[in-house]
Parts: sequence; structure tokens; C-alpha cells
Amino acid sequence: MRRILPLALVCLSAAPALAAGGLEKRCGWYANPTPGNHFLTDAHGTWDLMLQGGEGAPGFMDLPADSFDFGDHWVETNGNYGYSCACVTGRFGPRGSGVVRLVATMNPLPLSRCLADPALPGAG
Repeated sequence: MRRILPLALVCLSAAPALAAGGLEKRCGWYANPTPGNHFLTDAHGTWDLMLQGGEGAPGFMDLPADSFDFGDHWVETNGNYGYSCACVTGRFGPRGSGVVRLVATMNPLPLSRCLADPALPGAG
């Protein structure tokens, strides 16, 4: 039983959690590598929150400023642009599609949360 339980916990952590109203909560690497480009990469793929020159996923531009307050957990890779760890709650298309149909909330997380998640690809 001891060998099965840790494996079960890893499998459960990889699945997006269902929030109220049928919204999914996906957690992973949030990246803003260049102006106008915003992505979330979780265990199931990379989700396009906003692409340069586009309007972005509905709700993304309406997020409050504290949704982007990563503090010391922001890693700069290109001037002020870079990556961190976050959870996004919303509606998403099928796995691998990259489609985000709605962003309801985004919550910054400590980098350690994404670094410790074996279901996520490497940082940034």
C-alpha cells in the first residue's frame, strides 16, 4: 500500500482541479517572455493567455494588478520579462490545443511550488 499511495498522489496532482461553475484550475509556469505574450504551461501543455497583437483570452485583460504581483518569485530573462509560477482558473480547450476560453482568476505562487511538481516541465 505504501508504494501505491505516492503514485496515486502524483497522478491526482497532474489533473486540473474543477472549481465552482465548471471552471478548471490549472497550475504551472506562467511566462511573459516578450511584450504581449503570456502563457501558462502545466502538465497538459502550454495555454495561450495572450499573444502579441491579439486581444487575449476573455477575462485576461480584466485581471486585477495583484494577479501579476510575483514579488521575489519573478525570474527575469529578457529585461523585465520572464516567468514565475501561478494558478489560472478558467475554461480551457482540449489538452494540447493551447486554447483558453475564459480567465476568471490568476494567483501567483512561490517558484518552489512549480520546481517541486514532477508533472511540470523544467523552469521557464
